[in-house]
Amino acid sequence: MFRNMLKRSWLSIKRKLGRTVILTLIFFMMANLVLAAFIIKSAVSAQMDYAKSTLGGTISIQADMGAIRENQEEEMKNGSDPSKMFKSMSRPSVNVNTANEIVTTYTDYIKDYSYEISVSANSYNLETVETKSFGGRGGSMMGGMPNMGNFFGGANADDDSSEATLDSDITIYGINAYAYIDGVDDETITIKDGTYFDEDSTDSVMVSYEFAELNSLKVGDTFKIKNIYTEKSISLTVIGIYDTSSERANANTMYMNTETAAKFFDTDEYNNGNYAVGDVKFYMINSDKADEFVEKVNAEFVELSENNLKFAVDTSEYDSLSSSIESVGGFADTILIIVIIAAIIIITLIVTINVKDRRYEIGVLMSLGASKKNVIGQIATELLIIGTLGFALASVTGTVFATSLGNDILESQATASSKQSERNFGRPGAMMGGMPGGFNGGSRNSSSKSDIPDMPDGTAPNMKDIIGGRDSKKKELDINAELLDYLLLFVTGYLVIVVALILPSVSIMRYQPKEILAGKE
Repeated sequence: MFRNMLKRSWLSIKRKLGRTVILTLIFFMMANLVLAAFIIKSAVSAQMDYAKSTLGGTISIQADMGAIRENQEEEMKNGSDPSKMFKSMSRPSVNVNTANEIVTTYTDYIKDYSYEISVSANSYNLETVETKSFGGRGGSMMGGMPNMGNFFGGANADDDSSEATLDSDITIYGINAYAYIDGVDDETITIKDGTYFDEDSTDSVMVSYEFAELNSLKVGDTFKIKNIYTEKSISLTVIGIYDTSSERANANTMYMNTETAAKFFDTDEYNNGNYAVGDVKFYMINSDKADEFVEKVNAEFVELSENNLKFAVDTSEYDSLSSSIESVGGFADTILIIVIIAAIIIITLIVTINVKDRRYEIGVLMSLGASKKNVIGQIATELLIIGTLGFALASVTGTVFATSLGNDILESQATASSKQSERNFGRPGAMMGGMPGGFNGGSRNSSSKSDIPDMPDGTAPNMKDIIGGRDSKKKELDINAELLDYLLLFVTGYLVIVVALILPSVSIMRYQPKEILAGKE
């Protein structure tokens, strides 16, 4: 009986060629959209993971002003001087050893970090550029950047006769990596000659183009400037010459890593190398782990809260991107639901009309002994054969269709990721490694000076070109269908056929062969 049913199904498919073609096209189009929806959902899931790793979020250490105010209110009740308490509002500080220890302890959470200091110095047998002072000592304001040693509660923060009475004509800005200078981020600072510094660039300095021109300095030259506290002369080597478009920029500002900049603190501020740093930020590997990271650090480093410090979590870039990616996933879900419902309705109508057209054939089959289940099985077999053909064809073209849609997702991510990577000079999503004393088992940041390509014409390398070359190996999302996607396609397609057969089957179950044949005659 089963062989006869298969034979009858095959003969019916060949005999009704027009109906077969129409059903095949319907199944083909349905399968294309269903497969595309499954592939896009998979791509969206992978894209979310990718976004988490590239836009993991930033966690910064900030003064807990609420705790500070509470402490001040308590002190005022005890008769403390309000003016002294106001001066202490900016006293909470982060020691560099604490910041480094957090980084080395939680490498599973942090992909990069930054912190900075600012201090003044005196030129030594050098001329300084005449520049408009925007405040501060000796024109030492770098676009509004105060001296971080005093700002973060250095040893002399309460000493009104400390640095305020000392002459200084050089501003030292120390940060652990060039990538995180504000002027680099907003593209007001560019490298005119040489290269950038990193954690390993000890005693290396970047000077302004005007300062270099005035003192006939070039990349590789060594000069000395004085610590304003100890009068000690410190030798620095020019690693790069920068230019700036900021109107508030001080041409006498020198950029270097924090280890070098700390040499210009006084003895108490330097604190045997455990000096205070500001604007401490940790760049997360995965934004989902931000709260977990904060909880663990607070439990391990209780001195932070004791010093009125707290963590501020910023995952705005990831949140913004994830919302758009999730909307694409929701769009894929909508497509899937609409396509399945539409396919069920259309196939149900076609099969119902087909059953009515074959009413006499069904009556003959039942009069010859075929059961109603056998008749339903024959129609189901026909649909399964045609559907399998349509699904198989869609397996080839559906991937192309899904890839086209998936590329739109990648394009949106590429735009956001490029903005993030362009600012990471020498550190494109890198796990830093350049900690003082070694990090991650002693490995250093891969962005050493040996990585910087030599330019054939002797000009400075274009930093974005360098980044673009390194970032070209970034993870590519696989938006091709996997075996599971194909399995889901066929399972979904066959379920559509089964549901579409419900109403026609009910109609067949009501048929009586004698009434059908009598009506035909």
